[in-house]
Amino acid sequence: MRATLSMERVMRGIAGVVLAAVTVIMAPSGAQAQAPSELRICLDNATPHAQKTAACSSVITNGPPAEARELARIYFSRGNAYLNLGVYDRALADFDAATKANPTASGPFNSRGVAFLRQKQLDRAITEFDQAVRLNPSDPIALTNRGDAYRDKGRLDSALQDYDAAIAISPKWVTAYFGRAAALQQKAISDFDAFVNEGRFEALAITEYGKVLQLSPRNAGVLSNRGQLYHTLRKYDLAIADFTQAIEINPANPILLRNRALTYRMMRRFDLAIADYRNALALTQDADARKLIGELLAQLGADV
Repeated sequence: MRATLSMERVMRGIAGVVLAAVTVIMAPSGAQAQAPSELRICLDNATPHAQKTAACSSVITNGPPAEARELARIYFSRGNAYLNLGVYDRALADFDAATKANPTASGPFNSRGVAFLRQKQLDRAITEFDQAVRLNPSDPIALTNRGDAYRDKGRLDSALQDYDAAIAISPKWVTAYFGRAAALQQKAISDFDAFVNEGRFEALAITEYGKVLQLSPRNAGVLSNRGQLYHTLRKYDLAIADFTQAIEINPANPILLRNRALTYRMMRRFDLAIADYRNALALTQDADARKLIGELLAQLGADV
């Protein structure tokens, strides 16, 4: 039998599932019925992203509006489409054009911040979100996105302040509640106070995830994250309940199975842990992850 893995190696078997998703402020739909079809397609938020870029480009090339604010809307709409397609250089160029046409609009600054955040350029993202908040201090989206950037940077208290401000503006803004819960969960892992407060941050995060689930009950990632917190507090039955519900919602996610397997292992329910690891292995393509699952199975005396 292979050598026993270190506890740190074992704990790699439990993993986070989701991060709070940054939110893009979309160009408002409002084209008149008699507007050219390309303009309607460009400004319609339901238009597929590739089709939107083509339609907006056609308007810009063939018949751009004379009014600066309308031109800004078109650049902003196309920029968001490029952003969603992951074409960041073109997205940023369009947001720059939108800001040049309408310097007082907050949306392009928020979307520019999202582009930098997705590329892990956190300081540049925060600078853009700062400008978006300055232009529109009552916008919960920019506040939440800046909170996400602060959280990724490890500035958890600043992140919590932004999430609180967003929730005060929009009490049902689920993304802000998720960000707040994730920040508290991160604080439980990284903050020295967590060691002297006996699970205080875990408990606070569990409460926040509960608020998210009130607004979004079928959120597998939130259930998994809360399950991890219950696991940390050794409330294994509650952890299993959350992991099981998450798996029912998203049965094709191997991370959920791995998380439940580790909790079963801590409960010494080895047959159930082995079954979950084998099911996770069947769903896993990544070579390193497959190797880890194989090692965990071997530690339990099971073959692949």
